[in-house]
Amino acid sequence: MCSAQRPLRILRALAWDRSVHERFLARRGRELPLVEYQPLGFDPREKVRELQALRAKARGDNAVELLMRGLCDQAVLICRLLAARGTRQFYRHSVELFGHPRDGYEESAEDLENLEVARYWASRPPARHESATLTAEQCAARIRRIIAPVLGDRCEVKLSRRLTAYAAAGGSSIAVRMDARFTPRQARALAHHEGLWHVLTALNGSAQPVLTILAAGLSGYTESQEGGGIVSEYLTGNVTNDRFRELADRTLAIDRAARGADYVTVWRDLASRWGEKKACHLAERVFRGGVLTGGAPFTKDAVYQRGYCRVYNFLRAALDQNDDGLVQAFFTGKMSVDDAPAVRALMDEGVVSAPRYVPDWWRKRDRLAAQVTHSVTLNRFPVAAVKELWGSRDGSPPLTRARDEARVHSD
Repeated sequence: MCSAQRPLRILRALAWDRSVHERFLARRGRELPLVEYQPLGFDPREKVRELQALRAKARGDNAVELLMRGLCDQAVLICRLLAARGTRQFYRHSVELFGHPRDGYEESAEDLENLEVARYWASRPPARHESATLTAEQCAARIRRIIAPVLGDRCEVKLSRRLTAYAAAGGSSIAVRMDARFTPRQARALAHHEGLWHVLTALNGSAQPVLTILAAGLSGYTESQEGGGIVSEYLTGNVTNDRFRELADRTLAIDRAARGADYVTVWRDLASRWGEKKACHLAERVFRGGVLTGGAPFTKDAVYQRGYCRVYNFLRAALDQNDDGLVQAFFTGKMSVDDAPAVRALMDEGVVSAPRYVPDWWRKRDRLAAQVTHSVTLNRFPVAAVKELWGSRDGSPPLTRARDEARVHSD
């Protein structure tokens, strides 16, 4: 199955050449970008037949074969997504694979939509200014220093001219965008997100004695992989409101494009907050593979809010039940939090081995448990009520008003 999946590189197949942004900015955004995609390097119809034949071989009802069938189904969807680049069918397959910004949370009792979380993140005050003082080379050096104590020399950190994101992880490597500059906090965040999460889980998966497909990822793994990366940034103290605001803007931009906004409209809106050059990269993430005139975006970036909330709630539930084994199962490879119980059962049977590497924040899980206690405690106090209590119509602090009122009553 690993070899059958190998050519299915979604982001590589959807990448834009750097000249696309250069031409667009040279024309000051007066017309839509001109995008051409590289050949896939495989025949999607033949690949679908190969994957369906593999699926037919997994006829049993045991957990491993159920996982394999789900994986084959996902790979078929990826083939169809890539074959539909530049068409409206692309959007339908993208929603099947990654969901939609307006998807809900089944664990929420309030019919909460992902888009509502994105709007809340977008409304938060910006972070204090951070200077991007590090070159890509300096950022890569800092990433190496942070990941080495955990992963040793198993993860290569290199520079890339092709990236849209600031960095991207492979199975045993991290690529850093060569023309970008970074703040020290961003360098630390990338080390924990890309190295001590994405690469860490890939290395644990590749070390499995049987289910090596955990290195590539089980069906639906993207949401929890990206959410786990943001959770790692948060738990190590390397996230700011600007990070949350940017993630929110990606999701809001996807929703806007799905409702018909074209590339130029979305770019102008993003440029008003992030600058023209960065807005090009953000808008590319929304429109790569889709239709530039609007109505059919790429929805992958909608997984970040949902993944963050679901992974953090998964950790809260496991710690509240003192169930370390469930979290250990989650570390054994790339999977959805929904698959962790099945993988834990396979660990108990000896089919899946314990993770070789675990994140720093899990090694220090007494601190994590205290953070969970903090979040659960503060959940009991609705923010709206707290803001009303500490709001002031006359400008005086609420405690001063309370003392004045008590004095009046005592007199």
